[in-house]
Amino acid sequence: MTHGSEPLAGALREMEATMPRFAHWMYDTVRSGLGQRVVDAGAGIGAYTELLLADGREVVALEYLPAFAAEIERRFGDKPKVTVIQADLGDPDGLPEFPPGDSIICLNVLEHVEDDLQALRNIRERVKRGGRLFILVPAYAWLFNSMDRAVGHHRRYRKGELVSRLEAADWEVERVFRFNAFGVPGWFVGGLLKRQTAGKTLFRLYDRLTPAFAAIEKVAIRGLWGLSLVAVCRRAD
Repeated sequence: MTHGSEPLAGALREMEATMPRFAHWMYDTVRSGLGQRVVDAGAGIGAYTELLLADGREVVALEYLPAFAAEIERRFGDKPKVTVIQADLGDPDGLPEFPPGDSIICLNVLEHVEDDLQALRNIRERVKRGGRLFILVPAYAWLFNSMDRAVGHHRRYRKGELVSRLEAADWEVERVFRFNAFGVPGWFVGGLLKRQTAGKTLFRLYDRLTPAFAAIEKVAIRGLWGLSLVAVCRRAD
């Protein structure tokens, strides 16, 4: 598993500090049907672990980078409902043993894993039979640019490519839709300008506009266009 660790760490901290509305919007998109015990696969510095805890859920936070795992431990180590495990989602030997989750969230993570198929197989073994996977990845291969490279993305996904990967890992795909339509123009322009990140000012502006963007997407766009793809899957066996 490979990451652009320093730029990724900076981008995550920057986004968490400046885009709380956006984080809630993304979480609300996958919130329904999570169950009580949730595996946060690729937990980063704990943005979604925090939201899961606020919902009263138990969380297993899986994180590859030692600095990120240590930060999650610092933030939530005193919480009995949080278990922090440093692990490589793409490890060919699989993930460490722990009681399986009712569901798994994997939000903006799979694109950082070189062997994404192995990662999908590994996390499948850590959810209960009948449990669900809620996964969000960057969309549109044609949109791959300097900002993707700066944060360690190996790829952006076509819809059919994502579905094929999930099915090859023995996930039953229930639904796939697009998310964050208004992010597409900004990401495209950022690539034209060879930017490494949108920057705090634009992050804050986008966050202020997030409630309006979310309302318009719900009514007018309805998952047909967006910077990201969301898939809802089930472990059927």
